[in-house]
Amino acid sequence: MNREVTLRQITFMYLFISISSILRQMPQMLAAEAGRSGYLSPVWSILATVPLTAIVILLIKSYPGLNFYEIMVQLTGKFLAKLFILLYLLWILLAITAKVTAYSLTMQFTLMPKTKSDFFMAIMIVLVFYALIRGIKTIFRFSELTLGTVLVFFAVLFLCAMTRIRRDYLLPVQTIHLKSTILASKYVIAIGGNIILALFFADKFGVTVTKQQLRKLWFGLLTFTGLAFIITLFSFGISGTSLTANLPFPFYITVKSISFFNIFERFEVFVTLICILSDFAAIAIFAILLMRCFTWAFGLTEYNFLYTPLTVIIFYLTYYLSSTQFEFNYLYQYIIVNLNLVFQYVIPALLALLCFLKRKQIKKQY
Repeated sequence: MNREVTLRQITFMYLFISISSILRQMPQMLAAEAGRSGYLSPVWSILATVPLTAIVILLIKSYPGLNFYEIMVQLTGKFLAKLFILLYLLWILLAITAKVTAYSLTMQFTLMPKTKSDFFMAIMIVLVFYALIRGIKTIFRFSELTLGTVLVFFAVLFLCAMTRIRRDYLLPVQTIHLKSTILASKYVIAIGGNIILALFFADKFGVTVTKQQLRKLWFGLLTFTGLAFIITLFSFGISGTSLTANLPFPFYITVKSISFFNIFERFEVFVTLICILSDFAAIAIFAILLMRCFTWAFGLTEYNFLYTPLTVIIFYLTYYLSSTQFEFNYLYQYIIVNLNLVFQYVIPALLALLCFLKRKQIKKQY
């Protein structure tokens, strides 16, 4: 069956859109919150991401062929479902704004420090608009084709960086620091929660979803956790915790000292490129989610007319919320992360609880 989107593509998209946040925000937040023991936080994150993945699989299996909104209607009724979708709409709008800001600040910090953010935003808007015109398949296939190359690059990078890790930056780990590493894991959890992407596109999978296909989500979660742990480990082990905590893009500085067997250097340029590609995929896919939320909330059959006004709103909202690195750090740490925890974990957990309570009724329905 030629499905519009597959769980394999969802898994690749989940990993690809998470990479930029893993590289850019996560090491800095973990270093500031948990000190040099913060590289253990990705391990603790599985205490939340594993149950969330189980919830996603439960809802997909319980309501085959239905998307997130339709599942909400079945569990909470139409009024509450529309209310939840409106809240998700606002959250996604804010998430897109944060992604655009992070992308602009990354470009200014790394490659083009004297260029105004307007230029970067204009370029990204054109690329995303073109991708949206090409359709969902194009965006998912782009991530599917690009992710493999990115993972190979990281494998080579980590191989070359092994000899530069300083053990005194990582050890010893004391039990007194374990509490702070657990609390700091929320910054990993807030990124790992992107796996709820599968629920928004659940109606694209078809009515029959096999166990083998659902295992792709577990594979994606395992890869995400491993990648988060390794990137944090190398950031701390090479740059040290103090430097990592005080830089807006610590992994970029970390790879400046790495070369490929003393032959090839300038790995940091590729790291910036990977972040740009990840941000592009994230903004594009969140734009699609935004349009789907508008469709579900207001019963629209056509939403292309929304592109221009929403672009203007995002453009000005970016300046209003976080036009500097300091403002963005505050926005991300205290607003984006906490909202992610609510919309990625709390609401799906409530839906899973209702699903368990109504399991007899669900069995009769299907």
